[in-house]
Amino acid sequence: YAMIITVIFTFKEMNFNKKTKRGLSNIVTGAILLSAVAVMGVMVVGWSNTNLTKHQAELDSTLSNNFNKVNENMLIEHIWFSSTGPSMNITMNNIGTVGLNVTGINIKNINSLATSSFAHKNGGIVPGGTLSLKETFSWTTNTPYEVTVTTGRDSQFKTEVLSP
Repeated sequence: YAMIITVIFTFKEMNFNKKTKRGLSNIVTGAILLSAVAVMGVMVVGWSNTNLTKHQAELDSTLSNNFNKVNENMLIEHIWFSSTGPSMNITMNNIGTVGLNVTGINIKNINSLATSSFAHKNGGIVPGGTLSLKETFSWTTNTPYEVTVTTGRDSQFKTEVLSP
């Protein structure tokens, strides 16, 4: 009789140990999964923060550029044709509130639609300042020309002039 009680007690003790091991493995697995999810969450938050900062900088740059483009204003003050050679001199005045940079001048013969384009690198004009540029091209007497000045922010200012 005492031996049966000892066997039953030992059997119950063995079952208790098996249940404890199973329960412990569930807890360890849950802890590993929870840790992995937490690490992935931190990585996603870090990536999204970096991505947001990058897009915010791009948006700030675009907004600033467009705001300055609205405040850009230029007056093509005087255009004259050289009698000593095939060239035209253009004087521009910055009447806007921000500085601008002349990057190109396009001269189109209105009668024949022939076009001459000139690129510029050092065409900066401060607000209230002037800039004179000499463009060398063969012009025709008594012909209308359309002069288009392009700035670094892609603003275009046009005027028409009649050659002497």
